Amino acid sequence: MAPGETVTEPSAQLLSLPGRLQEHEGFCEVVAGLRAGAAATLDGAWGSACALAAAALGEHAPGPLVVVCPRVDDVDEVSDDLRLFAAQTPEIFPAWESMPGESRAQDGISGDRTRVLKLLQGPQPPKLVIASIQALLQPVPDPESLARNTRTLRVGTEIDLGELAHWLAEHGFHGTTAVALPGEMAIRGGILDLFAADWHDPVRVEFFGDRIESIRRFEVSSQRSLGQWEAVDLSVIDGTVASRGHLASYVPRSGWFFLIEPQELEEHARHYVERLDRPGEVHDFPAVMEQVARFGSVTASAMATGALGTVCRLGVESVERFSGDLGKVREELDAAGENQEVFVVCQTEAEVRRLSELFGSTRLAREGRLRFPIGRLGHGFRMVREQIALVSSGELFHRADLRRTAPRRLSRPIDSFMELREGSLVVHVGHGIARYRGMELLRKEQQVEEHLALE
Repeated sequence: MAPGETVTEPSAQLLSLPGRLQEHEGFCEVVAGLRAGAAATLDGAWGSACALAAAALGEHAPGPLVVVCPRVDDVDEVSDDLRLFAAQTPEIFPAWESMPGESRAQDGISGDRTRVLKLLQGPQPPKLVIASIQALLQPVPDPESLARNTRTLRVGTEIDLGELAHWLAEHGFHGTTAVALPGEMAIRGGILDLFAADWHDPVRVEFFGDRIESIRRFEVSSQRSLGQWEAVDLSVIDGTVASRGHLASYVPRSGWFFLIEPQELEEHARHYVERLDRPGEVHDFPAVMEQVARFGSVTASAMATGALGTVCRLGVESVERFSGDLGKVREELDAAGENQEVFVVCQTEAEVRRLSELFGSTRLAREGRLRFPIGRLGHGFRMVREQIALVSSGELFHRADLRRTAPRRLSRPIDSFMELREGSLVVHVGHGIARYRGMELLRKEQQVEEHLALE
């Protein structure tokens, strides 16, 4: 490859790395143990090599590979890393920020959790699922409860629109003139617009009498149709639904669990439970691990302090720390990449062009050993036998990445506070994000005034 030549995302070179990791001594034995339902240990999983190992195992897993992170903040980073190394897009099973049981029809977190549960039960479950230990401690509706609270709308079937609207209202859906947010519905004659929390987009169901004529997914902003569906599953999960189930109850028996830094998992699980006012409402760590033990599971650590089952010590090392000074980084990069192929992971094409110019004079670039794939890499690492080093552009210059926001969390401005309903999320100009809790009468200078209560 010529100096400074770019590689589009996902990089073919990085997608080939899981196959090369599988050639490391002991890796095949780990796969064999997992297929037999046993436990295994990966040692030396430095930095983002942990995600590389997960991508490699995901290629062999007969079912979903559930990657469990110690911290909630780790989930997005591991997801970004996996996008570099895996052909499949990982699904994220999020953790509630508030106590379980407060979910509503418009609750985005509850909707995302429900969506992943339904995907795991579907005919083609996702190959990769990422969750924090906090998300696993938080209970889910058991499969029977989810089935009871799910209705299938199918073209050609007959259903009483009034009964359906009443059922939706009982489960927290809010009637409006135009659907824009999860948890909203709108009825205009024989047309029902509906936005369930576990959907990415709302749907428009057209009736002829009591018969469903069509189901179309549409875009909120333009009302443009995004395609037709023959059927759609409508799930309504709220605080009244029994929620003592485990995520593991939804994972097919062919699935595997990938546990990152097991000691940190236990530590963060304990701290999370200790912070709760009502710890009995979540599962404890031993109960979660008991569920995980029903599957083939592998622990991955930078430095494993114990070993479960078959052990594979990966030929991976951490990379050097860079000074961040442009005048020195060129030399440091050449030194770090001595006799190696170096990948500097950039976030944008513009960054690729800029760094290609900055490092065009390095020995690595002149010898064609410097690559600039596009993506996000959390922490660099080195594959020793392969003589390959990966580092992010942020690590070179000590620049922290700004995390992207979830694309499906929609919002809209309102014309009046009368449009708010209790439980809605709002943004206060001085205090930030809050939850609307209704109206309150407050006495001020001998007068009683009505105020919005924000939590």
